[in-house]
Amino acid sequence: MSIFSGYVRRLTAAASGHAAIGLLLAASPCQITGQTEASHPANAPTVEAHLAAAQQAQKNSDYVTAEREYRAVLGIRPDFAEVHMNLGLLYQLQDQISDAMTEFRRALHLKPTLAGANFFLGVDYCKNGEGIKALPYLKAAAKEDPGRPDIWSWLATAQEISGEFHAEVATLQKALHRQPQNVDLLYLLGQAYERLGKEEVARLQKTAPHSRRSEQLLAESYSASSEWPSAVIHFQNSLASSPDTPGLHVELGEVLLRAGKLTRASHEFREELHLAPHSLRAIVRLGETKLIQGDIEGSLQDWNTAIAADGLQAERILGVREIGLGDAAFEQLPDPWREKIEKLAPELQRRDTPAAHLALAFLAMQSGDSPLQVSEGERALSSSEVAPSPMDCSQAKIKQALTQEQFSVFAHCMPQVLTPRPSANSSYAFARALFEAGDYEASLKLLSGLAPPDRNSPEASYWRARCYEKLATVAYLRLFQSNPNSYRLHQLTGDLDAAKGNDGKAIEEYRQAIALKPSLPNLHYRLGHLLWKDLKVSEARQELEAELALSPRHAGALNDLGNTYLLEHQPDKALPYLSRALAADLQNPEIHRDLGTAYSELGDYAKAEAEFKIAVSADRDGSVHYKLAKVYQALGQKEKAAREFELSTALNAKTHRKLEQQRERLDEVEKSTQDP
Repeated sequence: MSIFSGYVRRLTAAASGHAAIGLLLAASPCQITGQTEASHPANAPTVEAHLAAAQQAQKNSDYVTAEREYRAVLGIRPDFAEVHMNLGLLYQLQDQISDAMTEFRRALHLKPTLAGANFFLGVDYCKNGEGIKALPYLKAAAKEDPGRPDIWSWLATAQEISGEFHAEVATLQKALHRQPQNVDLLYLLGQAYERLGKEEVARLQKTAPHSRRSEQLLAESYSASSEWPSAVIHFQNSLASSPDTPGLHVELGEVLLRAGKLTRASHEFREELHLAPHSLRAIVRLGETKLIQGDIEGSLQDWNTAIAADGLQAERILGVREIGLGDAAFEQLPDPWREKIEKLAPELQRRDTPAAHLALAFLAMQSGDSPLQVSEGERALSSSEVAPSPMDCSQAKIKQALTQEQFSVFAHCMPQVLTPRPSANSSYAFARALFEAGDYEASLKLLSGLAPPDRNSPEASYWRARCYEKLATVAYLRLFQSNPNSYRLHQLTGDLDAAKGNDGKAIEEYRQAIALKPSLPNLHYRLGHLLWKDLKVSEARQELEAELALSPRHAGALNDLGNTYLLEHQPDKALPYLSRALAADLQNPEIHRDLGTAYSELGDYAKAEAEFKIAVSADRDGSVHYKLAKVYQALGQKEKAAREFELSTALNAKTHRKLEQQRERLDEVEKSTQDP
């Protein structure tokens, strides 16, 4: 979800610096002076008086007086660490960050264990984009004051900046062990898992860009974004590359099912069963398709088969095992279908069979009746004639469980699975089984034990990416269950809507989140970005400026704000924002492009040339080459201009050809999937 660079991608729990300062202020004047009386009894009354005056002035927001009084204390006691820290906090309140950092360093030189000084020095390094420098200070703060979630979230921020993504996850998990219901930490954990997943996707696209697994991940991504024709194309590409890969036909069928293409969906589910006769997912989805078509007998027959094989897994596939953000890839049926199957409830209620109870649980899920969903789901399992029994974990039984896709019982045999050490191919199969059973951590552990060549294979990258995606979903589900009305859930819902292109809904969700927590970093940016995307310039600027008041180095907000002025041909106003954006995100070619545009409009062609020459590395449609050609024209360099125009024309034509081919194929998909 996240598309932002550097530390500003982190939505920290320490949303308001002022609030955190209030909680981390040093001890009261009496407590501080009490600590000094033994070693400095003669000066104690004077020191106490200055401290009392300083903190009273601070409470009154009289920072000039507070600073003077703290300085008076340090004139008497230059080695008073807590006063250096309080003075640093005073500067922090006034956004005098350089002076604040100086005082924090002085405090820590005298007393390295001060949690407040360590925390804010670490935060300030994070805001400067210096995650590695921040790490030791934030680790020290967490050690001294482990009960504060904002310390842990900023430590995770520093680890993110430093590229230590696995350490970031470990930090958030440790914090959640102390505060399992903390919505900030849960949201951040989901974001961290998403980053790890994207890292695996990027690795796979780099090492095997057109492999079956790379195409499959692209298809799954389009499917999650509700772009079903594009999803179909990439599933077809994956099948063309490897037609016998288990799971591809059923995933393609799921996409077609949610697109309303019932006949084609049924065909894909049957194709899966032709390849893998025990495919539980195909059996369950085929039963779902029959239910939508009104074939109760056929649907219940399929679902009885599924429950007999692995009832718990059948419920996971349908999504009835979770409340809220369920485990199923697609939970909600279109309204006409939902209304149609709801009419089947009386008939199903007359049947006291496991499949009928599963169907009723499915109907309850669709109508949002969570209590009935849970009760009917439990009845489906408890009334099953196949009583659960301890798994025989012999190698023969493990192989049989894999073949018959009895993934729920397979999860109990983890030690036997790893002894003796399985081959790479067996490990991939076991990793898939553990993934399907919902034990994503065990699946990752199994993959991490592979030999280096196998650990970095496309197959391993695919399953790691899927595991991280599911772990993110688990974190978000915990967030929903913790507080379904929290600002973080509104933010998450906005993220999901934005990813699907539902800008109107996303804007509404972000506004609700801001109403609950206006000081939360990144929220104003995300809202402003969507408003800017919709060319609501005035509203966008208001939100982007609000973001910069919270995070002055937010590269995305700076870049968008600069672009609003470029749109109005005000390059002189755009330039300062774009320059600051580049300083915060040096590797972003789009910022170089926008800077080049600003310089070009200002007539500073030498600087424009330098920026465009960097930006052309990411030019996909020839637009940057065209801008560079215009610069060379203005400089009178005709040969260079002609070369850039030629490159621009070639790239533009190539892009148009690809778009036309894509459109033609999308049209073919839509025509070929029409039900008779």
